[in-house]
Amino acid sequence: MPTFPGKGFLIPIICTLLCTPGSLSQLTWTNIGPGGGGWLSAITVVNDQANTVYVGCDVGGIYKSTDNGRTWTIRNTGLSDYHVQDIAYDPHHSDTLYVATRGGVFKSTDGGDHWQLKRSGFPPENPYNYSAPVSDIAIDPVHPEILYAGIGITRAGYEQDSSHWQDVDLKGTIFKSLDGGESWIPLRETGITPTAMIYSLAIDPKTTNILYAATDSGVYKSKDAGQHWQAINHGLPDHLHGMALVVDPLDTNILYVTMWAKPGSASWQGGVYKSTDGGQSWEAKNNGLPQDMGSEYGFTANYPVMVIDPQHPQILYVGNTPWTPDPGVYKTIDGGDHWTWISRAAEDNNPNVDLGWITEHGLSVKCLAISPTNPALLYFGTSVHLFQSSNGGQNWEQAYSRPTGQGSWQGNGLETTCVQDIAIDPTNSDRVYAGYWDMGFLKSTDGGISFRRITEGMGDGDGDEDDYTSNTFSIIVDPDNPAIVYAAAGWWEQNSGGVVKSTDHGETWTPLVDGLPNATIWSIALDPASPVSARTMYAASYAHGIYKTTNGGQTWTQMTTTGLDDNNLQVRKIVVDANDSTILYAGIEVKEIDEGDSSNTVQGGLYRFTTESNRWTRLDSGQLSVWDIKTVPGHPEIIYTAVSSEYDHTLLTTFPGGVHKSIDGGQSWTRMNTGFGNEENLDVVALAVHPAHPETLYAVTADAPYHDRSSGRGIFKTADGGAHWQPINNGLGVLTFNAITLDPANPSILYAGSSGNGLFKAIDLEQE
Repeated sequence: MPTFPGKGFLIPIICTLLCTPGSLSQLTWTNIGPGGGGWLSAITVVNDQANTVYVGCDVGGIYKSTDNGRTWTIRNTGLSDYHVQDIAYDPHHSDTLYVATRGGVFKSTDGGDHWQLKRSGFPPENPYNYSAPVSDIAIDPVHPEILYAGIGITRAGYEQDSSHWQDVDLKGTIFKSLDGGESWIPLRETGITPTAMIYSLAIDPKTTNILYAATDSGVYKSKDAGQHWQAINHGLPDHLHGMALVVDPLDTNILYVTMWAKPGSASWQGGVYKSTDGGQSWEAKNNGLPQDMGSEYGFTANYPVMVIDPQHPQILYVGNTPWTPDPGVYKTIDGGDHWTWISRAAEDNNPNVDLGWITEHGLSVKCLAISPTNPALLYFGTSVHLFQSSNGGQNWEQAYSRPTGQGSWQGNGLETTCVQDIAIDPTNSDRVYAGYWDMGFLKSTDGGISFRRITEGMGDGDGDEDDYTSNTFSIIVDPDNPAIVYAAAGWWEQNSGGVVKSTDHGETWTPLVDGLPNATIWSIALDPASPVSARTMYAASYAHGIYKTTNGGQTWTQMTTTGLDDNNLQVRKIVVDANDSTILYAGIEVKEIDEGDSSNTVQGGLYRFTTESNRWTRLDSGQLSVWDIKTVPGHPEIIYTAVSSEYDHTLLTTFPGGVHKSIDGGQSWTRMNTGFGNEENLDVVALAVHPAHPETLYAVTADAPYHDRSSGRGIFKTADGGAHWQPINNGLGVLTFNAITLDPANPSILYAGSSGNGLFKAIDLEQE
């Protein structure tokens, strides 16, 4: 196990009150959770005495450590895109950093404390797609004001057949800056195939006018600082799909490149290739590397990341992507002639890797880094882990979490997960449940200081349709018997899932799927007026409509779809009216009838069902995708909805998102968006109403992916029933969120679930 100082450290809940006349109090959020759990996409170790380390996440932004990876802080101030693809620093001024994102290049001059977008010379930002995603940044080591940025969409080195990549107009382009990123010049039609995706850039450290680029159209060399490029592919596989490229720092005629092996190929055609003549010819160097092929990417041996020892360049490391067999990092000490597997996690392989609390995910390497001052210090990241070795890969310690005993874990600041729902035991505020994307169900018994992942009874983690361990989308604690917990679990990658039940505070689970179709359950609801022994509940079965149980989930039957078009069953939220349990509300998202055909759109909307009518009736006016619905106890005339901004391709009309409110039971609606800023791309996805002060509400905003700038704006509060909103973002990292919940026993305590930085907790002093 790794050793960290302060093993019993308790994360403080720091709350400050910053009041001005007529304003709401400001609260401060504290990041909590078990650590890890999300896709790590970039690592850089800085050339300084502290071995400062930066890590990038695919949705969480930037994390920094100044104590060799023991603790981390989120450094996202100024970032408007959280999908990090590369991190580079000025070798002469290590506090000057550049981050490559799918939204462009960001620069910091204060060690990551603040970031500025540097797009001068790039195309205008595109609100609906990627205009110029940057995959890799290379800095001239002699003249660090000279930078190169390659255009590409990468994930662990590549992402094939991306429809969003196909829409990028700048394929085959490298941007160059002569002034430290303040302005950029596009290098186009230079000899690189105009449809190429740039994966890796490298500069000859001795003759910095010489550059190399690895692309999905081959490897290229420039001898004039990027003005002209020539293909150098002699000896490489015919498919020419290069990934990572490095230059020997001592003998710069020696190069290494990794080549992609297409799943299901007749022969492997991947691995490491070496040149000893500046790229004029190449030779495969794969002795000891797995050469497995499969029908899927996850089972084909590919090596999208590679680093070279700066002091002993005969030593190199590559990362293998498959979970099995023999996943992880491989090392050579003889310039690639022989490779050795150095990341053994399985018990039957003499393990040298401490997995931490995430044990069922394999070591698929997404990023890899070596210290420039201490080459025995290495890091590698996976889709869920971060590992560190201080002895050249002989042993690896996890660097994302701390064990606290009895199977619980406390985060060290590297929170990289997406949280979909949060629930708190109404009789015990210390008992907190969280539903995660990819990590499933987690539980805390100390108010969020530490967490345990619980899967017993949910399946074996094999990914089959009867496995409910990977994602938890909705959680309900029975208000009259809090030992009973219900959860909607399943998959987001495919329409598959069901409902599970626990009778021991979430320790063990039983699937309740009799009568339910195998489909993603985004939302469940419980009728509190029904008997505890035979609860009436509802499940929103995606693409199948609403299902009902009157026996606590033992059996389910489909409710009527009268009033709902058969194509309009994309239900994301189901709610029982707080004042009358014979009334239900359903929030439905926009759907394209023919996938990929945006010209034929079905509107979503807000629908109400009454037992008396036995039909669904649309209530809203222009609410296309409804993500959350809140009714107010004691005020049956008030309804709030959380709505995302949508463009209806059939009507050729944009419908604004935000918070919508009705004060007449849904007969008429008003958008309550004052304080959110521009309504364009405003996506509000979850609401919480204070039970004692119903004029006080909280709202969280999200982002629709695949565009240059995140539209997430963080968390907002209103004290006047939605007439005015104010951001309450102190302490947050990303500004994209999925969930917000108040502690029912102490509503001044708030929990928020982010899309990239895990869980946050705060105390609203105004509500104490």
